[in-house]
Amino acid sequence: MELIVVTGLSGAGRHSVMGALEDSGCTALDNVPPRLLEPLLELESKLQPARDRLVVGMDSRQPEFTQEFGPLLERLRTGNVPVQVVFVEAEDKALLRRYSETRRPHHLALLGSAGEGIERERQILAPIRAMATTILDTSGLSLSELRQRIAALVPQLPTRSTAVRLLSFGFKRGVPADADVVLDARFLPNPYYVEALKPLTGRDPAVREYLLEAPEFREFLERAEAWLRWSLPLVQQEGRAYHTLAIGCTGGQHRSVALVELLAHRLRRDVAALTVRHRELDG
Repeated sequence: MELIVVTGLSGAGRHSVMGALEDSGCTALDNVPPRLLEPLLELESKLQPARDRLVVGMDSRQPEFTQEFGPLLERLRTGNVPVQVVFVEAEDKALLRRYSETRRPHHLALLGSAGEGIERERQILAPIRAMATTILDTSGLSLSELRQRIAALVPQLPTRSTAVRLLSFGFKRGVPADADVVLDARFLPNPYYVEALKPLTGRDPAVREYLLEAPEFREFLERAEAWLRWSLPLVQQEGRAYHTLAIGCTGGQHRSVALVELLAHRLRRDVAALTVRHRELDG
C-alpha cells in the first residue's frame, strides 16, 4: 500500500490538499500521531488488503512529531513501504493574510504574533521539509489550481468525474437555488395551449413530437447540448464534484421536461454520472 504523508506549515493549506486527495478517491486520515502510523498501516493491511493508497496528515501540533518522524520514515522505507511526503508551505505574506482573515491565533505564537509563530514553525519543520519528496507552495493558488497541481504530482490518482444533474423546473415556483446554469425555455411553443397535450407532460412522446416540429425548439436543444459538451471538461478541470444545468418554462410541465429528457438521451452515453430530476413532477 502506498502512503502519502501530508504535512507543512499551519495555514498553508494542508487540509485543502488532503481534501483534494480524498475527492480523488483516496482514503484520508488527519492528525495521525507518528507513533500510531505503523500500527495503523498494519491494521489497514489486514482489514483492507485491497487498498492501494492511504493519505495521512501530520503537523507540528503533535509534540513528538519532529523527533519521531525521521526515524519513522526510515523504518517505513526500510520495510519497503512506498512513501511520498508532501510538504505544504506558503510565503509569509500569504500566511499572515490568511491568519488575519480567519482571526485564528498561531499555536506557536507565544506573544500572540502570527509572524512570530510562522517563523518558529519554519525553524521547527525545517528538518521535515528536507525529507519531503514534494514541496507544494500554495501562496498564489486557487482551489482549482491546487487540484491540478496535486493531479500532476500524483498522476496515478483516479479521476472522479463530475456528477451532472439535469433539472427541469417552473419559473412560477422560482429558480432552483442550487443551479449552476439556468436556461429559460418560456419563449418556445407551449403544448399547454394544445387541448390534447395539456394534461400530458414532457415525458410523453406526443408532447416531445409536437415540440420537435418547431425549429426553435430543435435549435435550443442543440445549443444546450453543445454548451454542456463544451463546458463540462472545463468544469471537471476545476475539480467540481457536481454540476447542475436547470431548464425552466412557465409551469415546469411540458417544455422544460421535454428538453431535459431529450438532452439526457443525447448525453447519457458520454456522461457517466448523469441524473435527471423534474422538480414540478417529482416533488
